[in-house]
Amino acid sequence: MLQAIHDNLKGIFAMVIIGVLAVVFIFWGVEFVAVGGLTSTQGVSVNGQDLNPNEIRGNFQDELNRYQVAFGDVNVPDEIRSQIREGVIDGAVRTELIRQRTEELRLRPTNAQVLETIRQYPAFQVAGEFSKDAYYAALRSANIEPAVFEAQQKQVVAAQQLDRGLYASSFLLPDEFTRRQALVGEEREMAWVVLPAAGFVDEVTVDDAALAQYYEEHKADYSTPEQANLQYVELDLANVRNEVDASEEKLLAYYEENVERYRSLERRRVSHILITPDGDEAAARTKAQEAFDRAAAGEDFATLARELSQDPGSASAGGDLGWADRATYVEPFADAAWAARPGEIVGPVETQFGWHVIKVDEVEAGEQRSFDEVRPELEAEYRQAEAERLYADEQEQLDTMAFEAGGDLAQVAQDLALQVRTVEGFTRQGGGGFGNVPQLVEAVFDPQVLAGTQLATLEVAPGRTVSIKVVAHEPPRERPLGEVRDQVQTALVQELARGRAAEQAGALVAALRAGETSWDDAAARWSGAGDVAGGQPKLDFVGRRDPAVPPALADAAFRAPAPVESRTYGTAELGSGDVAVFAVAAVRPGSPARLSPAERAQALRETRDRIAMQDAATYVTRLRAGAQVEVNQQLFE
Repeated sequence: MLQAIHDNLKGIFAMVIIGVLAVVFIFWGVEFVAVGGLTSTQGVSVNGQDLNPNEIRGNFQDELNRYQVAFGDVNVPDEIRSQIREGVIDGAVRTELIRQRTEELRLRPTNAQVLETIRQYPAFQVAGEFSKDAYYAALRSANIEPAVFEAQQKQVVAAQQLDRGLYASSFLLPDEFTRRQALVGEEREMAWVVLPAAGFVDEVTVDDAALAQYYEEHKADYSTPEQANLQYVELDLANVRNEVDASEEKLLAYYEENVERYRSLERRRVSHILITPDGDEAAARTKAQEAFDRAAAGEDFATLARELSQDPGSASAGGDLGWADRATYVEPFADAAWAARPGEIVGPVETQFGWHVIKVDEVEAGEQRSFDEVRPELEAEYRQAEAERLYADEQEQLDTMAFEAGGDLAQVAQDLALQVRTVEGFTRQGGGGFGNVPQLVEAVFDPQVLAGTQLATLEVAPGRTVSIKVVAHEPPRERPLGEVRDQVQTALVQELARGRAAEQAGALVAALRAGETSWDDAAARWSGAGDVAGGQPKLDFVGRRDPAVPPALADAAFRAPAPVESRTYGTAELGSGDVAVFAVAAVRPGSPARLSPAERAQALRETRDRIAMQDAATYVTRLRAGAQVEVNQQLFE
């Protein structure tokens, strides 16, 4: 499958492993996952196509793990779990609908296009250049077959082609841009003061009953975290790399095995004349034949290309496409160009772009690099490749032994000559030298691992695999009020002080609206009292994204009704817990005329992108509305 891709991959080895299957399309926000290859009635069916239930469950578990990290020791609420399930299913359905749509439209990416997409992944690059060995190493680590990944990438490229088509079909009317700019570029003449919660602390008193009630309502906040003491053994790719035998004999053998990879590809400088069909294939074919006949009769090819070619990228350059290797071009074009001799004109050749008349200007033969020339890079590549192989073997061995050992980590360490290390106080937030790795947290707090009857073995980072035993487990413990009384009192006082600040702010707004006090008096009373540079007591025009305006305040002030006969007043709770009171005296709509040429160009791009996103969302919604989707409600059970 896609053998041409394998034939053209080359480069220096480097170990970079990341998950590269998640490709986010900028318009419809779909996360690409593989959905073909395994049929089951236990999952989701889209227009008769069964999706892989294990993929969907895996995506759900990944999302759940991310949420669990945020919730810490508290389980993710059922309501949010349900939302996660619905989101994962919806994403899988939309992705499959897009895949089916690309099939219906017969979008067929070429091998060269797929190869170029793969080359762009940072995970497959070394020093900014694509590396074949990094590519295979990353896929090995993720347990993905290259043929499977490349087939998936072919679907990705097809979806990107659909994406670009939708973007190209979107358009922006002048009135739409003016209306959006009036809103986005709107400025408001406003002032504000800040009522600090800390200023109301002295007004707050709490008794034992209030403390007890607050403690009961927030008891989970004062529990000790669930934690475990761990023992573990570790495989480290860096250590394995240091053990690799890179003798001259082995390096020479490696060179001979991979000699073709050290041969530069033949490159050709090609020019062409492109005739696009524009709905009339026969007319385009005839016009291309006429162009070929004129070129074959001796007319200057570059002059003909400037006159006839409909390729906007090369016509003005006389059809010159520059130097490139064969994989750069789509197959029919490459076949014709590589079959021709230097100076020969061939065609017409049909591709998905139209009809081509091709001239081969120059040929640069590939060259074989000697062992001595490539030795430095070859040694580094060999060490890394061999380290990868040894690491994968040892990783498999560790996984097998850990599984068979039950909870006996000491036996595993002895058999593999690995050092037993310890971590104390590992919580659901992570700990030790592991950081916060959701998969590790899930594995450590698995009931069988906590019971000591099973070891948790997993790769916690690229090139780092551990097998862990829980030697002690401490469940969450509710701390009595007497133990946390000071903390509870501080939290309650702060909450009540924030409430008093909000009450005072509300009363001030009511007085301002009723004319019982003036803004000047309010500003004199509260200016400088808060922690946001005292607010801005004097009226001035500010924009929605003015960095001087706290985000919560800007959101509230720009949502407030525009003033008509008198100023608009309101409040906003700031992230600090303080409360701002604001006044809006006037509104000045945005205008394209106030933008610089660069700002206008940027605003036009942003507005068109927004419209394109809306159009794409509508497109997918319509696909969904016309689809037959069946979901097994027991999918996640």
